[in-house]
This record gives sequence, structure tokens and C-alpha cells, in this order.
Amino acid sequence: MRVTSIGLYTDDVEVATFALRKESAKSRYMVRQIVGLDADEITPKFYGFGLNGDTKFYDFSMKPRVLTIRVILNPTFALNEEYTDVRDELYKAISASRHGLVEIRLFSGGASVSNLRGFITKLEAGYFNKTPEAQLTIRCDDSMFRGVNPVRLVGDQIPATNPMRLADSSSTAPHGFTAEVTVNAPIPSFTVQQSETDPDWKFTVTPAGGFLAGDVLYFSSDYGDKDLYLVRGGTKIYLIDRIQPGSVWPILFPGATMLFFVNRASFTWNYLEYHSAFWGV
Repeated sequence: MRVTSIGLYTDDVEVATFALRKESAKSRYMVRQIVGLDADEITPKFYGFGLNGDTKFYDFSMKPRVLTIRVILNPTFALNEEYTDVRDELYKAISASRHGLVEIRLFSGGASVSNLRGFITKLEAGYFNKTPEAQLTIRCDDSMFRGVNPVRLVGDQIPATNPMRLADSSSTAPHGFTAEVTVNAPIPSFTVQQSETDPDWKFTVTPAGGFLAGDVLYFSSDYGDKDLYLVRGGTKIYLIDRIQPGSVWPILFPGATMLFFVNRASFTWNYLEYHSAFWGV
């Protein structure tokens, strides 16, 4: 992932831009050092066995990411700015909204390539340095960098084959996805699994009485935002408690992922969407 600058945002409003290139010397903040853009220790955590044989499944995760950005303060003296004015902009970002979250967006040229959300936990100022600096520490409980704009597939963009082959050439880490389908004919359950025969894992949800024609099923396996419900006659019915025991939430991997859907002819895809995911820069 190529990065040329970093933006600090609160509620989608830019608070500060940290320039990474010397030719951006007019920036109010010039980065001197960054710690935390690389992946920390990635830990495999066992969470279950496959349906066939002794295959073990592991979820790879990282500790919360701590991002430290050390910047040179560069006020616009022609506008009567002082070092304290530039530093105060960072102080305001610590809690500029009720939720307190800030967003770090990584840019390549003028395009944002990924983001990270967290809380500013420390702001240190080198008051007596020859070149005034500030150091910002941001704790991110979700340590994964994610694409700012989602990849959204609709209509003919969604493969019609079963198993479905979904290609993600930009991600470097596995990630969840969201999807919505409309049921065209009654089916007892909705199942997605590894392969048509002898799957090593499957995910099955069975609502009371099964699915009826006209039901709209919403699914999300995103980290921290898993959700599952259907809409029938304008009424939302949550289905988390109707997931079959032993089910494994399907996710997408870097490269290509194959997913087989049981009763594929009985539903129509409305959309499938995901955000690219990156271990580090």
C-alpha cells in the first residue's frame, strides 16, 4: 500500500493533514516519525474443528494497534499563526464529538486508500525544541486498516455460478462482507458452505417455518458488526438465535474465495459488499 499523506478526521470533517513528503513543506504538520503502521504480532486463535477429519480452524488477530505520529509544527506566520495555534488544532481533535472517535485516513496522492478508527490517548509537545514538534498517540481497538470506500457488487457483477468465486486482489487480510438476497420460492433454510459435497464448514440459518417467497434476508459477517435478519411484510425478524450450532461465519480471503450456496435457484442477489482489509502499510 503506497501512502503519501495521512488525514485526521472527526465526524468526516478533516482536522489535520500530516504530510510525508518534503515537497509538502507548506503543510501545517510535517511527519518526522510514525510508529504503528506495520503489523504487530499476529496471533492464531483456535476456534473449532472442520466437519471432516481433524481440520482445525484458526482466527488470526492482532492486539489493539497503537499509532504514534511525531510531527513538526509549521504555522502560517503570514496569517499571524503561532505554534500554539497549530498545536491547539490537535487538542481539539481529542474529543470533538460525543463518541470521541477519530479516523485516520491514508492517502496515496489525492485518493484515500484505507482508514483506521481509534481514540487519541496522548498529546505530547516539545516546548523547548529548536524545531517545535508534537507527538500524537492513537489507540485503535480494531487494529485492521480498511478500505474507505466499499466494493459493492450488484446485478451482473455478482457471479451467477455456484460455487461462487469472489476475487479480492487488493486486500492483504481476510475480512467479512455484507449481502442481501430476496427469496423467490419457499426454502427450509439458508446455507452457505465450503463446497457442494463434503464441505469442511458450513453456515446455516433456519427461521421458524422456513423462508417464504418474498422474504428479504440481510447478512453481515463484518468484524464487530455481525448481523442477520429477514424482512417479511415490512416486519424485521432477527435470526441470530436461529443459526445452526456449529456454523462458521463465511468470510473472504485475499485472492479468490469459493462459496457454495444451497438452494441457489430459490433466491436472487440484491447486492454483496465488503471493505478491503490490510494488516499494515
